[in-house]
Amino acid sequence: MKALEQVAVGMRVVDAGGHEIGKVHLVKAADPKAAAFEARLAAAPGSLINLGLSSIAGREPKVPPEMAVRLFREGYIKIDAEGFFGTDSYAAGDVIDRVEQRTVHLTLTRHELDALE
Repeated sequence: MKALEQVAVGMRVVDAGGHEIGKVHLVKAADPKAAAFEARLAAAPGSLINLGLSSIAGREPKVPPEMAVRLFREGYIKIDAEGFFGTDSYAAGDVIDRVEQRTVHLTLTRHELDALE
């Protein structure tokens, strides 16, 4: 079973350094149509980027198109950041190391995760 399949809303999320970065706000399974969309995007990037942005405007994930394609392909979680000034972030399913005792452990630090977006 993939780690993403074990994740539930409300679980704690810790980075590779063991620091808590927030709680799971949303879980989205991998989209089987993502590979086909990715192939079309490679064939005609300009028009498909606009199409992709139009179709997901106002919806999750709120990231650049390239990152959105990756998140749809791998599945993802949205992390509700801790603290008043915390910034929500997204983690693709392939950066989830494991799920133990209602805690999601990532393979990246918070800084590395933020750099992906």
